[in-house]
Amino acid sequence: MSQVAEQPKQVKIGEYVLTGKIGQGGIAEIYKGRQESLNRDVAIKILFAKLCEEQDILRRFERESVVIARLSHPNIVHVIDKGQASNRYYFVMEYVDGTSLREVIDSEKIALRTKLDMVAQVCKALDYAHKNGVIHRDIKPANILIDRQGNPRVADFGIAQIIGTPETEMTSSDVIMGTLSYMSPEQKVSSTNVDQTTDIYAVGVIIYEILVGRKPLGRFKLPSELKPSLSVKFDEIIQKCLAQEPKDRYQNAAALKNAILNQIAGGGETTSSDEFSVGGVESFVGNCRYLDTIVENKFGSTILVENKVSKRLYVIKRHKKGEAGRKEAKLLTSLKHKSIINILGSGGDQKSTVIISDYAQGGSLAERMVRRWEWPKATNVILQIASGLDFAHKNNVVHGNLRPSNILFDAEDNVKITDFGLPVHYDAAKKKNWYSPPEHKQSKAGDIYSAGVIFHQMLTGRNPAYDSADRLVLEDVERILPEDIGDILSKLLSIRVANRYKSFGELLLDWEDFERRQQEARRKRPVVLEAPAPQKSSISAGLIAATAGGLLAVIAAVLYFAGAFG
Repeated sequence: MSQVAEQPKQVKIGEYVLTGKIGQGGIAEIYKGRQESLNRDVAIKILFAKLCEEQDILRRFERESVVIARLSHPNIVHVIDKGQASNRYYFVMEYVDGTSLREVIDSEKIALRTKLDMVAQVCKALDYAHKNGVIHRDIKPANILIDRQGNPRVADFGIAQIIGTPETEMTSSDVIMGTLSYMSPEQKVSSTNVDQTTDIYAVGVIIYEILVGRKPLGRFKLPSELKPSLSVKFDEIIQKCLAQEPKDRYQNAAALKNAILNQIAGGGETTSSDEFSVGGVESFVGNCRYLDTIVENKFGSTILVENKVSKRLYVIKRHKKGEAGRKEAKLLTSLKHKSIINILGSGGDQKSTVIISDYAQGGSLAERMVRRWEWPKATNVILQIASGLDFAHKNNVVHGNLRPSNILFDAEDNVKITDFGLPVHYDAAKKKNWYSPPEHKQSKAGDIYSAGVIFHQMLTGRNPAYDSADRLVLEDVERILPEDIGDILSKLLSIRVANRYKSFGELLLDWEDFERRQQEARRKRPVVLEAPAPQKSSISAGLIAATAGGLLAVIAAVLYFAGAFG
């Protein structure tokens, strides 16, 4: 009778089967695993047991891991799950089949431009995370994975933020060899008091390494000093990234991304005026050079260009939905408002439309929706939206598709509304459009409802819900919102159009009334002054000193005369 070989026992953590160890760092072990319920490979990072004993780390784990899991960007390795098993905490992430930027940097077969383009894509991921209050704190080539299509994916986002210290790369002799080289000066002093520029410093180290083949240690030489063939423009990028003071660095990753793209474009390929045909402004398109593709899908594309004459950045958007949005764009070319993106021109044919506009460096509101917003900051954004749309509506321009993705920000974080009149489109055929009003009409009233949904999502982190009487449900946030803000939300999001704001002007008046009452309440509030500690004024002190001096003089005189006649 033949014996059946005993199958090896599967090692599991939670619902995941561990299939092999990938590596180990200073804070965790990394395994390749299998999620059998979805039949997919995953990467699992299991924190060392000693870290799981620290209550502060566990509190940060519970608080921050939810935010990290909500980060959704094509250049970020998505955190799928988190959990605890056998007193060990773990993260489950997408498994990226490919290599790391470390191998790309070391490869002589990969062109310099390709390597730098990968870094520019990393900057996109960092910019998105920073806008949502997440700093990586441990950017290094080993944490940037490259998939089979050559797309960079930043891994371990925010894990250093939870642990409170970057993960170190250890050799067999326990010598720290990697992470310290990428740390900003302030992070070497303390990992708690850092901002987004500490990640930018680390990217600067990576760029330097790509350019000259080694890390910038001590008083390093500039790239062009080591390689005269390199442009001095790279020196400027390195100097700004690696400035000792955070205030002297690029203040956001988008600015660094644009600097990289601008440099590697060099003479640059000129934007094709055939592909982006815009009646009346072909000469403008011909004078632009391509820098980056912002969006490209089956519905169209959006590219970033630089005008070779003015050196200003612009966005050229081409969609395949015929003439949709063209009428609105032409009207807005002559109508200007501080909260509406500046449009330079539009055109196209029966099949497609092209629109040229200013570039909003601050990205979209959709990229900033990972965390709930505090109500004053959210209200500030909505008031700017209301101001812009009130102006548009008074000029008979309806947006018709208002959502976080077409609320942009400039470099100073001022709102810039875009995409007026463009059609609604989703990759998923039956995806619910939460921003569409209940009456399903593109109208001024519909724009008001859409703004309400955006405001509600910013404040609550969820979509609107109603009770059986069609009243907006706000019980979960009533404690943190002033009653007037709840009333504004309810009037924006009324199911019945008759109960909704008739115009954004009404909303702005309500806000002015709320602010006026707040100011009056502050003026009427009794001022409580703490009783100061008893202090003698300088005059009183002088009198006392003088009196004391006089008394001493009298006593001295009495003693003198007493002695003289004694």
